[in-house]
Amino acid sequence: MTVSYLGHCAFLFEESSGERLLIDPFGNDADNDWFLAPFPALTVDLAAVTHDHFDHNATSALPDGTPVMVGEEQRTVGGTTITGVRDLHAGKSGLAGMENIIYVVEHEGVRFCHLGDNRPDLSDEAIARLGKVDALFLPVDDSEHLMTLDEADALVERLSPMIVIPMHYYIEGLTTEGSTLGGPDLWYRRQPRRRPLRRATMRVDRRGLPYEREAWLVKPEFSI
Repeated sequence: MTVSYLGHCAFLFEESSGERLLIDPFGNDADNDWFLAPFPALTVDLAAVTHDHFDHNATSALPDGTPVMVGEEQRTVGGTTITGVRDLHAGKSGLAGMENIIYVVEHEGVRFCHLGDNRPDLSDEAIARLGKVDALFLPVDDSEHLMTLDEADALVERLSPMIVIPMHYYIEGLTTEGSTLGGPDLWYRRQPRRRPLRRATMRVDRRGLPYEREAWLVKPEFSI
C-alpha cells in the first residue's frame, strides 16, 4: 500500500494491484479562494468525503460516475476496508451541529485514521469505535484554525498512533494567504521524534511502523 499526500487534507491510497481510494479532494467555491491549483481529475475506485465543506468535498473535479462515500458506513476497495465513524466538526460548525465523518482505512493489518475537521474532544464512544490507530492524519496548523497545539497533542495521546502526519495547513504554491492558515512548523517542532519526507508518496506496512511514535512531515504533490 502506498499513500500519497496531495495537499491540504487529500490523501490517495493505492494498492499494488492498482485499486485507488481518495479522501477529501479540495477546491474553491464562490465564497472561498483557498487554493492556487485545481484538484487533479484523478481516476479512483472510491472517493470519501469527511464533511460538506469546499476544502474537503470537491468530488466534481473527479471523472463522472466516481463512487463517493459520505457517511457512517463501511466499504471495500480491493483488499482495503474503509469505515466511517460519525462525530462533530471542530469550532463553530460543530457547535451548530455539523457532523464530521472520521475514516479508518485498513490494509494488511495497518490502520490509518483520517480525522477530517473533527473536534479535538472526541467522544469516548467515537474513540472506542475507531479502535487501534497506527497512522493518524491530524488537522493542525500554526494559526490553530481547528484546534490548539495542546489540543492536538492531547488528541494524539488519546489515539496513540505510531505515525502522525499533519494536514490542513498552509502550503506554499498551493494555499492562498487569504485562507489565514498557518504552516505546520510550530506543532512539528514540538514533537520529540520527527521524520521529514521529501516525497509525497510513502509506503506503509506493518514492518515499516516505527517502534516509537514519529511525526512525519510529508512534501505534498499537487498533480498526481
